[in-house]
Amino acid sequence: MLNKFRQFMYGRYGGNDALNIFLVILGAFITLILSFFFYRAPFARLIGLIPYGIAVFRALSRNYDARIKENARFLEVSAPWRAFIQKKISQFRDKDHRYYACPKCHRTLRVPKGRGKIRISCPHCGKEFTKKT
Repeated sequence: MLNKFRQFMYGRYGGNDALNIFLVILGAFITLILSFFFYRAPFARLIGLIPYGIAVFRALSRNYDARIKENARFLEVSAPWRAFIQKKISQFRDKDHRYYACPKCHRTLRVPKGRGKIRISCPHCGKEFTKKT
C-alpha cells in the first residue's frame, strides 16, 4: 500500500511548503467562522473547502517550477506580516523587558522591567520620555 502511494506521488510536488500550510489553515478558519455564523447553510462548508482544494491541487501537481514560484511569491508578499508576528511573539516571550514605541520616531525601544518609573531616551532621535516599567 505504501509503495503504491510512493509510486503515485513520484514526480509530484508534494506541497509541504508555506503556501500550502497557509491554505490549509485558511480553509480551517473559513470553515469554522462560516459554519459558526451559517450553521444550517451547506454552502458555508463548500466555501471553506476551496482553499483545501487549491492545496491538494498544488500537492498533486507535477509542475515543480510553477509551484516553487507561487511559494516564493507568497513568501515575498507575506514577509512583513510574518516579521511582525515573529517580533510580537519574541516580545511576548521576553519576561525581563518592556517594549515601548518612541513618541517621535516610533521605533521600538526595549527597557528593563521592574525599575519603576524611568526616563527613557531614544538612541535614534534623542527624544526623552517617562514610562513606568
